[in-house]
Amino acid sequence: MIQGPRSMENLDILLRYGLPRFFSFFFFLAMVVLGGGCGLFQGGASSLTPAQQAAMVARRNGGEPDRYGLHSSPVDKVGIYTALATAYLQGGHPRQCIRELRIALRQHGNRAPAYNVLGLAYESLAKQGLAESAFRHALADNPGNPQIRNNYGAFLLQQKNYPAAVRELRKATADPLYATPQFAWTNLALAYRGMKKEEEALGALQRALYFQPGYPPALILWAEMEYRHGDLASAHGHLQEALAQEPGDPQALLLAGKVAFGLGKHHEAKAYWQRCVMAAPYSQSGKAAQKLLLEHGGT
Repeated sequence: MIQGPRSMENLDILLRYGLPRFFSFFFFLAMVVLGGGCGLFQGGASSLTPAQQAAMVARRNGGEPDRYGLHSSPVDKVGIYTALATAYLQGGHPRQCIRELRIALRQHGNRAPAYNVLGLAYESLAKQGLAESAFRHALADNPGNPQIRNNYGAFLLQQKNYPAAVRELRKATADPLYATPQFAWTNLALAYRGMKKEEEALGALQRALYFQPGYPPALILWAEMEYRHGDLASAHGHLQEALAQEPGDPQALLLAGKVAFGLGKHHEAKAYWQRCVMAAPYSQSGKAAQKLLLEHGGT
């Protein structure tokens, strides 16, 4: 099953620079925002990782008066811990992410983003009850947030609760200020497809591609629908467009192999499946590609 795209607030820096560089940038940002961090370089703190140093700054800082007797602006501790937790989640460490979020949720401030990331972390650990509770807390704190609506809708989609997913995702797509509406429109297409509403699914995909032309997840889902309807030529075209942007996407490579095989291009099909295995050998797509290679004499 194609995984629906998720939204995580405060991730622009992380997605732009990548995880290792983000930790260094995060440490620098914490120093600038929090101030008074020169003590980090004393007493052996240089042996800590940038993430640990950033966390130390956050824990030590309590918005004390500066040396001139003026009070600094209140520090957004919730936001700082949530950003650090998000970095851990993106790096494949959901349990450390949850530990940081527990600290974030003990602070005063806007906790909806923290609950949002907590839901994603629990979902990655297959703790569905805890994930749903976290998403509901996030929406209770900020019911008008389309990113949270999208994530909750995607969660419901994975639970195959398609009608509930449609309700949440339609609320997300209705927000004119949603910065990444292609996420919710693609998830909405998945939900409609789960309900066997092909026409509505296609309409949602067209909206996703209107907001971001060439959006790979939408192209891959469209190609899968075309493949199931026997339109191999159109599926091939959409997959080539997606793979031009994401050449290592395992779902696209697996499907491209199936399409090529259906077109009688057996050597090309095996090449796609081999690339899929190389890209993600332990993923669901990678395992399916290995099985197809064995079935059709590939190596």
